[in-house]
Amino acid sequence: MSKHSPQFKLEVVNDYLSFGSYLRVAKLYGVHTTDVRNWVMAYRLHGSSSLYQRGYQQYAPAFKVEVLEYMRTQGLSLRSAAGHFNIAAPSTILVWRRLYNEGGITALQSKPQGRPPMSKRSEIQALLAKPSEQLTHEELLRKSHYLEVENAYLKKLEALAQQKYLARKSKSK
Repeated sequence: MSKHSPQFKLEVVNDYLSFGSYLRVAKLYGVHTTDVRNWVMAYRLHGSSSLYQRGYQQYAPAFKVEVLEYMRTQGLSLRSAAGHFNIAAPSTILVWRRLYNEGGITALQSKPQGRPPMSKRSEIQALLAKPSEQLTHEELLRKSHYLEVENAYLKKLEALAQQKYLARKSKSK
C-alpha cells in the first residue's frame, strides 16, 4: 500500500506544473523532493494512470535485463529508467543491477517468500498406515523418528499429569 493516495500525488504534480519548483512544492505538501520528482516524471511519461500503481509488483527476469540493457545503452540514470519503464522505486533497479553483476540472469529470478510449508499430516498418516515391509530405508527412518517423537511427547505429558496430581494431593493434606 502506498503511503500517499493517487489523488494526493496528482495534486502535488499539478501544483509542480503550476509553480515549477520541486523544493517549493515539496515543502508545501511536506514530502521529499525526490518523491515529487518521481511522481512528475511518471506523470509526464505515462500520464495520471502511473500514479495509481498497485503496491508490490513482480517483474520477469527478462524485463529486468531489458531495463538494465536499456539503461546501459541509453546512458540513463536510475530515476530516468524508473520513469521510462514506470517502476515505482528507482532503488529497485539498483538492486537488480547488483544482483545481475553478482550472479547473472539467474540471480534475477524471484525467490519464494516466507517459511517453507510444513509437511502435511496426511503424509505421516500414509506412512504409518503402510506395512513396514513396503517402506524404503528413508521412509522407515522417517517413520521411526516420528514414532520416537510421539513416544517422548506422550511420556512428557504423562509426567506432567503425574506431577499435577501429586501437587494437588499434597495441597489437600
